[in-house]
Amino acid sequence: MIVKMRKKSSGQLSLDVLVGLTIFMITFIFILQYLPSVFVVQRSDISLSSEAYRVAALLAESPGYWTNGTHNGTDWENHWKNSDVTVRAGLCGNNPGELLISKILNFSEMYEQKGYDSIAEMFGIENYNISLQYPYSNSSNPVYSYYNGKPLLSIGKPVPRYGDVVRYERIVYFDNASFFYDITTSKPGVNKTKILNVTAPIGVFTFVVTKTGIWGNGTGGSWIIVKISRGNGWGGQKILRIPANGGYLAPGVYNLADQISEKIPGVVNLTVISHNLAGYLIYSSAGQYIAGRVVAKLVVCVW
Repeated sequence: MIVKMRKKSSGQLSLDVLVGLTIFMITFIFILQYLPSVFVVQRSDISLSSEAYRVAALLAESPGYWTNGTHNGTDWENHWKNSDVTVRAGLCGNNPGELLISKILNFSEMYEQKGYDSIAEMFGIENYNISLQYPYSNSSNPVYSYYNGKPLLSIGKPVPRYGDVVRYERIVYFDNASFFYDITTSKPGVNKTKILNVTAPIGVFTFVVTKTGIWGNGTGGSWIIVKISRGNGWGGQKILRIPANGGYLAPGVYNLADQISEKIPGVVNLTVISHNLAGYLIYSSAGQYIAGRVVAKLVVCVW
């Protein structure tokens, strides 16, 4: 008797099924990798631009606010140190674009005391750099506004040289960023001497001479000398004299910021010596003097 053995075909897959299963697995893995990115908000140039614009607008056009749930106001600079208040900083006063020095200084102090993350959370941003710079400043050669020998506003991380960085600039001016010094001589033959700590570049260095020869014509003329100081009085390097060739200085306005900025290295003490005249000196390193105002630009970088 011959018994024929039947081959078992169970458990075996055809070539078509294997190919189909392979294609399905590849497609499934691709979808798993791609799907999460559909729901992720990308930080594109468009979104970064809106963030930079929003921060600049809030700082330059709003006075800001504070609240403790019961009371509130716009003078946040007087309340941000209280532990029970919520603050959103703004830098302007009554007029959009006119920044108050008191708010700027408190904003810088808030950053120093509460840290980087507090400002990021306040404005809903991640990476930022916020500063006040001269109008002619640029990203490759930033020229910062100074006040009392320190940068007026420069907070945040260093701006990356590469990558997606959005820079937004806004022209602003200050309510009172200038210092006034009397240069009127009080006695015949006695010079008026004033020593100033200044930081280059100087935006405003203007002598307003209202009267000359106030002690008569026999006292050696009327003039002003500016020196880089080596102590009090005459010691130091002379930068300029007006009038340059001696004689009497005529009443008028003398804008000397550019001439002095070109001749001083960084932070120096300047001695201003006036003789036989009446008037005052206007000084500021917060910005440029344009149309009767000290003007700078607010620069907001986000990435």
